[in-house]
Amino acid sequence: MHRFVRGILYCALWYGSIVAGFLFIACPLLPLLLISPSKFRKCGDLLFSCWELYPTALLNALGVKIYVSGDHISPHESAVLIMNHRTRVDWNFLWAAMYQACMPSVACHKLKFILKDPIRHIPGPGWIMQMNGFLYITRRWEEDRGRLSRTLDYLVALDNRTQLLIFPEGTDLTESSKEKSDRYAMQHHLPLYTYTLHPKTTGFAYLVQHLQRASFLDAVYDLTIAYPDYIPQSETDLIKGKFPDEVHFHIKRISFADIPAHDLTLRKWLENRWSDKEVILKQFYERKAFSAEIWPMAKILPLRIAFGFWSILTGITVFSLIVSPIFQLWALFNAILFIGLSIFNTSFSQLEMGWYWRWKSPSRIKRSS
Repeated sequence: MHRFVRGILYCALWYGSIVAGFLFIACPLLPLLLISPSKFRKCGDLLFSCWELYPTALLNALGVKIYVSGDHISPHESAVLIMNHRTRVDWNFLWAAMYQACMPSVACHKLKFILKDPIRHIPGPGWIMQMNGFLYITRRWEEDRGRLSRTLDYLVALDNRTQLLIFPEGTDLTESSKEKSDRYAMQHHLPLYTYTLHPKTTGFAYLVQHLQRASFLDAVYDLTIAYPDYIPQSETDLIKGKFPDEVHFHIKRISFADIPAHDLTLRKWLENRWSDKEVILKQFYERKAFSAEIWPMAKILPLRIAFGFWSILTGITVFSLIVSPIFQLWALFNAILFIGLSIFNTSFSQLEMGWYWRWKSPSRIKRSS
């Protein structure tokens, strides 16, 4: 029972903090988009980076240890992050790893995920991720290529050096996804993997090449996640309080100069990275640790501050939703707005980008001057 209560409390605080940030901070920032899209994007990135400390603090309070080894991640770089997708909830622990991985710098990272399109419809998390510029893909390449192209051009135009995370496997490792991966491997005379799925190369290759052509790629970071004890497979495990005692990350930085530019060579490069990752994970599960030295634990004070701030803001949000008719109308208005965007538009971020190009149009600049 104690574990179940812990899981419910964790998920309630996690979800509540997102709703609180959405209603109290993100939505009041919307008028700024009309005035200055670039300032709106900077404020949105800062807000999300500050919020990411909260799930990190919650994991720390639950005693979940996040161990990171390998190379540090520079928050100043425009980079593509690739990672194996062991479970549906890998992202939940990734934020804590990013906190440690970027610790040598005082700057906040600007991590954005490339996710499946249905996730954007989730009330609260889906909406705030839309506002933070997360990329959503449909698995229809012609449409996805257009979305990726518009988003990357927008980041380049803003000179927004962002860290873009892609799961090349396309889904998490389950019995059914492994069967599909094995069938693919046998059809193409490839080795069968145990700890990973064979990566899909199209999206990754396009992402990297687009940034290369714009001279906007500093590095690719290869992240490997592993669970030495319990492996939570879905959000249901977290609700039930079934958390791992430890989650390990190993990071390898590959400089832009060492990344192929030719399409076929780049695809083969990714496949080779996954072959190496399979070997690394095999060794990990034999030793229950990566071979590289683990970094010292990150600073606790920022996590304590984040824990206090977001917990209080969540409490204020719940109280306001109960007693304040004005706040209830505010919440209803913004919920209807984003439900409408989810139904009639591809996402808020696409709307933001459209407004930016219109805002920056020569006719507007001429009128303002």
